[in-house]
Amino acid sequence: MSTDLYASFNEQYMNINTKMKKRFMRKPNISEATNEFIALAIQCEHSEQPAFAAQAYVGAAKCEASAGNFLGEAEHYVTAARQFMKAEKKLVSLKFHSPDRENLEAAIGCFMQALTKYPAKSPIRTSILMELANDLVELNHKLEAVSYYEQALEAVGDQTMRLMCMRKLLNMQIDCDKLDVALETANAICDSDMNLSDDILSEVQVSRILLTLLVEPLEESNPESLKQLIADLLNDSESDSIPFNSDLRLKLQSIVIACASGDVPSLVAVAADAKRLLTTTQADLLDQLCKEMRQAHLTIA
Repeated sequence: MSTDLYASFNEQYMNINTKMKKRFMRKPNISEATNEFIALAIQCEHSEQPAFAAQAYVGAAKCEASAGNFLGEAEHYVTAARQFMKAEKKLVSLKFHSPDRENLEAAIGCFMQALTKYPAKSPIRTSILMELANDLVELNHKLEAVSYYEQALEAVGDQTMRLMCMRKLLNMQIDCDKLDVALETANAICDSDMNLSDDILSEVQVSRILLTLLVEPLEESNPESLKQLIADLLNDSESDSIPFNSDLRLKLQSIVIACASGDVPSLVAVAADAKRLLTTTQADLLDQLCKEMRQAHLTIA
């Protein structure tokens, strides 16, 4: 490419388009144009110009569409989306703020265009939605990411994949402070017929307990499994639904009792020791619980 990168790209892009539009060509060579767009895209990638590369891949996708090759079209749109996303991440890494989110919106648009080419229950749709959600999380657009994870779940049939999606969604909902919805997701995981290992069940049940203490749902609205979980914990009953080690069990008992009695000093003390047994997300929930208990105590005082 010449020194004037934009002019060079524009010229090459327009030349390919012109070949496609020549009136005297009854059947333009779409395969040749597709290959030229791809070659231009690769040239741009090598020049570390992902936004230009993305535009060239969009050109290739449009060529495939005109030839009726919809799967090829979808593949090029996905590749274009990844390049637009790479351009957005590059801007973020350089601390540049893009108020119009030009590259990000283009990436989302390309991913959405690709989705329309696959059947509703296609695992590829799920993969695309999860990739988009993960990119949005990386760019700290977590609230947007949640909606795409929710869409991904609608098409997931495989239990292992579904469980992975729901666990990710649960933690994202907590990160976005959608605690009531997160509790519903945690309840759904535990009440599902999915095969949960002890490690996963323990993780979700701990989050479930902390979310219940924060959300304080009406007793009658709680599923039976949640009522039983709290009862078994407080009564120190052996149950398959709470595969906690003895240390974690005691800490959770103390947290629930301290919250029920409004004992802020005890809650703060046990929280400091319990965090080592929790995930980062759960530790954040516990910090939030301590904060809200302190504020409630100050209000009453």
